[in-house]
Amino acid sequence: MSEEETPKRPNRMVAIALAVVAGAALVFAAVTDKWLTNGNDYEQISFGLRSMSQCGHEFGEKPCDTFSNSAFVQQLRDFGSTAAMDTSSAFAPMGWITLIAALLAALGLFGAAAIALTGKKPELPMTPPTLALLGIIVGIITGCVFIATKPGPAGFVGAGLSFWVFGGGCVLGIAAAQMLAKVNRPLDPDLMHDAMNADEF
Repeated sequence: MSEEETPKRPNRMVAIALAVVAGAALVFAAVTDKWLTNGNDYEQISFGLRSMSQCGHEFGEKPCDTFSNSAFVQQLRDFGSTAAMDTSSAFAPMGWITLIAALLAALGLFGAAAIALTGKKPELPMTPPTLALLGIIVGIITGCVFIATKPGPAGFVGAGLSFWVFGGGCVLGIAAAQMLAKVNRPLDPDLMHDAMNADEF
């Protein structure tokens, strides 16, 4: 294969930087509690992927109650039929699946970046970029379901900072995973090189 025909690889350092930023964004989104928020002068409510907190303002203080997402959904259902209509059994499980998917995607991105830094090309059952892409794809689906099935009536809470950081991390993660898949992939050997060498005949 001539030098002109050799496929051009993405810039290695740019790919590594994108992977690190995307991985950090996914970890941030996974562990923070601002996926759904609704703050006002009387009450602040925020949901993470695992739990939620509800803080009321009383005499200048902010006493907070914390519940797991499943416990909060059950609490709403215990209030009566109207509250029960505004809950979904998919909400809490989708949060946990999104959490795991985001962390696996971040692990894949960090792993791919580490391999690119070392310049080695180990043979693995699943490459880190593939793990990252699978985690991102699953996380996008379950994360959107998590937001769509939020408990409470319309306007109770809305998408918060963690959700938007997660979205940005997914976009950067897809680009980084594709770039690193090319960076870490060994060049295919030219099987036709010297195939017509006249000295062999």
